[in-house]
Amino acid sequence: ALYDFSVDQNLMHQITADFQNLEVFLNKTPDLTQYLNNPIISPEQKREVLEKTLQSQINNETFKFLVVLVDRNRINLLQEIIASYLELVYEAASIKTIEVSTAYAFTNL
Repeated sequence: ALYDFSVDQNLMHQITADFQNLEVFLNKTPDLTQYLNNPIISPEQKREVLEKTLQSQINNETFKFLVVLVDRNRINLLQEIIASYLELVYEAASIKTIEVSTAYAFTNL
């Protein structure tokens, strides 16, 4: 539904960028992920944390989507939703994701 909405509203690039950044951000802040996934914490508290940490950093439609996830107690599925959304976008753009393992670290030459 979000993918279709983003295409219809011509927001796919913005929401995709938000989700790519969110994916990195959530991976670097496990405390936030645990907080959002905690069923004991009220939706109001989760919404307040999202407002303080993310609202000014992401597209308004992306933020509204996060609030819907909080309100419906589905915010714990955010990382899976991001992965599925990005998979749809990459498939539509014929982008393949690969994992590379090397014996030596890559350098910026």
